Amino acid sequence: MPYTVLAVDDDPVQLELIETACSALEEPHITVLTAGTVTEGIKFCDERTVDLVFADHFLPDGSGLLLVDHMRVRNPDVPVVVITARESISAAVEFMKHGADDYLSKPFTGMEIQRIVLRSVRRRQEQQEADTLGVVLEEESEGTVLLQSLNPRMRSVTSILGRAAGGTATVLIEGESGTGKEVLARALHKAGPRKDGPFVVVNCAALPESLIEAELFGAKKGAYTGATENRIGRFQEAHGGTVFLDELGEIPLSVQVKLLRALQFRQVEPVGSNTPVAFDARIVAATNRNLSEMVESGEFREDLFYRVRVIGVEVPPLRERTEDIPLLLDGFLQHFARLNGKAIDGLSQPARRCFLSYHYPGNIRELENSVERAVVLARGNVIRECDLPPQMQLSASGCADDGLSEPEQQPDGEHGIGVLDARLRELERTLIRQALEEANHNKSAAARLLGIGERRLRSRLERLDLT
Repeated sequence: MPYTVLAVDDDPVQLELIETACSALEEPHITVLTAGTVTEGIKFCDERTVDLVFADHFLPDGSGLLLVDHMRVRNPDVPVVVITARESISAAVEFMKHGADDYLSKPFTGMEIQRIVLRSVRRRQEQQEADTLGVVLEEESEGTVLLQSLNPRMRSVTSILGRAAGGTATVLIEGESGTGKEVLARALHKAGPRKDGPFVVVNCAALPESLIEAELFGAKKGAYTGATENRIGRFQEAHGGTVFLDELGEIPLSVQVKLLRALQFRQVEPVGSNTPVAFDARIVAATNRNLSEMVESGEFREDLFYRVRVIGVEVPPLRERTEDIPLLLDGFLQHFARLNGKAIDGLSQPARRCFLSYHYPGNIRELENSVERAVVLARGNVIRECDLPPQMQLSASGCADDGLSEPEQQPDGEHGIGVLDARLRELERTLIRQALEEANHNKSAAARLLGIGERRLRSRLERLDLT
């Protein structure tokens, strides 16, 4: 996989260091382009395809932030790293406001360059793998929104599923209710070779224990009271496609052994029959329960657990991927405005703060339902706090929307505002983590490194969920 790095610096020693560090990497093969001015750097960006940019903060003909601004317009997916001689939080905030992906302080080492390059390569791979899922859901706005993520854990989930889509291995998707497990399973199916086959959903929690075997494996006529004809099970129904076993943890132990045989031999025995019937379907399962703990307590068979978890992913709850809330919020807002035929220009600032500060026990499903409610109930083209669910208004302290046309209550429907807030929060987390590591997790010392009081640091630790 070819990869191109553009280094813009008027110091030939720094350029040589970047070139040497990149050429020392065995994988991938990296081409390094070098420039000494902003003008030369912009010309390279316009004429060549680049994957990563290193730009010195101060260049002979202007600031390297001009390159950041240029790339944000030309190709916002290309990360730009600003090289600076003055390391400070205020400088870092300035870089992030312009859209820089990271910053590097002088003097830097070849290992630091390699770390940034390899991280960028990994992100590009993850994005390409996630796009494998996302491209098949272009007509399903909910799915497309869900697969957009700035969160490393969520990007890892979509990366793994993107790579797994082309195979036949059984996949287990774990996560709390409302995190989008079925959307991911459906994307996995549509991105694979069985996309033209059926996608059969089985809600294991909704099936009575007395009927679950017949539902899954089928039944012969007369096998039980009410069986007036032969019945095809869900595995046979999914032949040539995918069967999605939702809420797998609810399957009773008496059925688990038969499910194990079905997964192992790709055969089922209909109720009332001794003749196995072969099926050809991929199995994707999901659960909101902790199957590992269920195995330890004897509620779930260990052999079935390992059979169904050939490839396993855990979808993080929304409270652990708060940087994605602006993306999801704006995506759902556009979707439901279009669906309901309403012209929604955006949110008042207090309403947006309520959305961003809420803890979402119902995860993405609750966020989606809250946005739909707000769009439907909005009296005008701006969603205000009074349009939000009561529990969201009560939990978001400091949200006050009196309807006055103050500047902070003007709509801000642009995506960039939410994304900027999320990236600034992530930068703040990174800086605090680094300070804590340097101070051996001594909060007083870390606060001094950051130039703030210890009380303020503790407040930020709690607010950023770093406690």
